[in-house]
Amino acid sequence: MQITFKSSGGVAYFPGLSAPKTIDVSSLPSDRQQEIRNLLAESRFFDLPTRTPPRKGAADYQTHTITVADDAGQHTIEVSDPVPPPLGRLIDLLRELA
Repeated sequence: MQITFKSSGGVAYFPGLSAPKTIDVSSLPSDRQQEIRNLLAESRFFDLPTRTPPRKGAADYQTHTITVADDAGQHTIEVSDPVPPPLGRLIDLLRELA
């Protein structure tokens, strides 16, 4: 499984520093792999719409684009802050790993 992650926008946004990062989940320790799988399941990632419209007043919020690809296919979402807790924990973990 590979996850490509990118955040853009927000108050301290610098376009040159926001290149997408790709994480090869299979290269991570088994506890991290399981943590990612759990967060994907908790957030119902594969059931989320491709794009969630930004909330009113979201000009200073970050937008996160996440693509998860595995043998079964791929799914991409684009979501703006604030995000639900399981998805927020996934985003925090992806930032840490990237």
